[in-house]
Amino acid sequence: MSIGRLFLVPWLALGACQDPPRQASAPESAAIQVRDGSGASIAELRPSRPCRATIAGTELIVGGPPLIATYGDTKWTGTSDTNGTTLAKDGERVARVFPVGDPAQAAVLDMQGVALARIAVTGDKATVSDAASVPVRNFVKAGDAIKSDSPALTITGTDDLILAALLGSPELQPEVRMLAACERVLVKGS
Repeated sequence: MSIGRLFLVPWLALGACQDPPRQASAPESAAIQVRDGSGASIAELRPSRPCRATIAGTELIVGGPPLIATYGDTKWTGTSDTNGTTLAKDGERVARVFPVGDPAQAAVLDMQGVALARIAVTGDKATVSDAASVPVRNFVKAGDAIKSDSPALTITGTDDLILAALLGSPELQPEVRMLAACERVLVKGS
């Protein structure tokens, strides 16, 4: 055996002892972004398990269903029933989302059944109405984005008009918006 072959054998043995190549991890879900008229991000949702949502500097990591999230010492939950999902803060019921997962309509109601926001989809447009059924804003598909008229918002990363309207409705408490949006993606897979 030549010296060159003797020199090569240890290197071949070392190469055989290396770890097998690792499979690439699954890519993180694309974020759904809500930007105001100046382009500043005002909300973000990562539709993964658990769902991550941020509005106005508050981030919730939402697991479920059933929904559960904690922010500091505050525990948020969502209990599903035939009349929708009831959202509770530290055990106190604060809102109900109904229907869940419907592509054409959704409502967020207070605990007396008064609409905080009603969303109705017709074609490429969603209209958000208040408790008196007065339209307060529209969300319209525009290319790869969804645009809102009042306030002026641009939502990217989804074509779900209900989801965009839930994230872009400032009349709803931020945590309620995040829980309702996360429930939608956890149940539906938007």
